[in-house]
Amino acid sequence: MKEIITKTIKGMIVGVASLTAGAGTLAIVLGIYDRCMEIIANPFKNFKENLKYIWPILLGIVISAICCANVVKFLLQNYNSYTMCAFLGIIIGGIPTLIATANKKGFKKKYLLSMFLALIVTVIITMIASNTKEGKIVEYLSVPELIMYGAIYAWGAVMPGMTTVHILLYMGVLAPILDGFTTLNFGIIIPFGVGYIAIALTTAGLITYLFKRFYGMTYYAIIGFSVTSLVMFIPKFSNVTEVVIGIIIGIVFCALMLAITKVDKIIEESKEKIRRKLE
Repeated sequence: MKEIITKTIKGMIVGVASLTAGAGTLAIVLGIYDRCMEIIANPFKNFKENLKYIWPILLGIVISAICCANVVKFLLQNYNSYTMCAFLGIIIGGIPTLIATANKKGFKKKYLLSMFLALIVTVIITMIASNTKEGKIVEYLSVPELIMYGAIYAWGAVMPGMTTVHILLYMGVLAPILDGFTTLNFGIIIPFGVGYIAIALTTAGLITYLFKRFYGMTYYAIIGFSVTSLVMFIPKFSNVTEVVIGIIIGIVFCALMLAITKVDKIIEESKEKIRRKLE
């Protein structure tokens, strides 16, 4: 029961992250990313065992997505600068865990090459997003558009370090998509879900392969994505007071992220000790 509750809470955290700073990095920090990608890539291999592992996580994601979608939309529209600072804190707080995970199997200088390549790719994506003018909220979305937006969203949610929420926000489509989910508008949910699932399944298989064949290089690429994605969340402040409050918010969320990492590490170490005693 404790394990189910823990996984559900992790799923809720990842669910909130999927609406904000990207779920992939947080899933790595919480120690569930690799296994979830393997399950998504091969869902019918050891089906019962996989289902037992992943259903509490999926439950948590659904709960947080339903409960938090309107909250996230409200914060982005009314307290954008402070919300961006919270995102920055979350990402910065997760970077130490990414580095530790990347070096788990040793470090080689060539890993830095993949990090720099990821830096370049993310800078290009950031420049494109920055040059996209934020327009009025789109009122009508066609089925092909929703499929495309679902694919864009999935890439940012599944690929650690990448974030595509900001791109949807600039394009003026994030609000109507979130509204569609909170009001259970299946005309939005189904086509968006088709694009999301298609990319998620494809990306999961690719990432699983890369982790198995190029563990260190793949993780350092993720670090590169994470570092440069910070640029996407640099807020615009109106006065010094906002700057001070924003910095405080960033520090608080960074500390929370580090605390979550420590608690999860303690839980995993306890579980490992129990396994050893049973053996």
